[in-house]
Amino acid sequence: MKLRSPLLAIAISVAASVQPAFAQDFTVWAPFSSPLGDRSFIDSANRGVERAAAERGVKIKVIPASANDPSAWDRNLREAASASEVNLVVTGGTLISSTLEAVAPEFPDQKFVIFDAPSSAANVTGITYAQNEGAFLAGAVAALITKNPEKFPKAKGSNKVGLVTGIDIPVIRDFIKGFESGVKHVDPAIVVDVRFTNDFGSPQKGFDTATAVFRDGADVVYQVAGPTGLGVLRAAESEGRYGIGQDSDQNDLHPGFIAASAIKHVDNTIFQAISDAMDGKLEMGQTRVGNLANGGVDIALAGNVIPAEIAAQIEEIRKQIVSGAVVPDGEFK
Repeated sequence: MKLRSPLLAIAISVAASVQPAFAQDFTVWAPFSSPLGDRSFIDSANRGVERAAAERGVKIKVIPASANDPSAWDRNLREAASASEVNLVVTGGTLISSTLEAVAPEFPDQKFVIFDAPSSAANVTGITYAQNEGAFLAGAVAALITKNPEKFPKAKGSNKVGLVTGIDIPVIRDFIKGFESGVKHVDPAIVVDVRFTNDFGSPQKGFDTATAVFRDGADVVYQVAGPTGLGVLRAAESEGRYGIGQDSDQNDLHPGFIAASAIKHVDNTIFQAISDAMDGKLEMGQTRVGNLANGGVDIALAGNVIPAEIAAQIEEIRKQIVSGAVVPDGEFK
């Protein structure tokens, strides 16, 4: 089950309403800061680029890299920026932002888009997300699971939940604060166990860390760790508990064990940015923000795990956030 939300204000409407426009010769290179195949953040970004190719006739070149190789990020960005045929360079996420901050001024005639980071130069459009809002809903889901073991047979009613992530950086602290405030909104007495793997590219570290959190009593663990998070979700099944995914809908990875996925609609925001660049509407030097109200972030509930009465409670909390009645805590407030 996926909660319904308004269309992303900065996103193109559904594909049926977008007519292919192949007359314009437009080339996008996308040097990413992580490899494809994470079933999460980077794969979502790649879907946005591929959608631009399919629906707008954009020529694309996707350049993945290791999540732990800043020298490759720099090299790939420079290659893309200096290629004469490239009209727009699309990159992300947060870790590559400092690299782009150094590279972009050296190529003032090139246009850049970076997702999951603000604009850092006059020729860069940033796309950020209110990830604390999605994380708040993930926290509420986790809390309702541990509080209601009669509705969630894999939970023990421990009053303890966890979050496993990668590196301690501001965007991750935004997730953590949002998640913690979502948990406390349901019950301030619930314990939140937060652990860092110090690695966004190691599913094994995610598995080992999450396994320890589960064995220390957590009924649910939320992953905010990119490829590392795949191991977190695998640990949920291995330990017979519940996981919560992030960035893309990961509910089908371990059916029955993944309760929900907090989503960043990176794909839609990138597709919109590319379309705007093609149409001469991309505002450089600006930062766009996706949140619950405009559909930039959301939550997908697993219908085979979350009963209707719990889903209704999450929907009510979601409405309260959109209305401003509930304000999630966050790093960037």
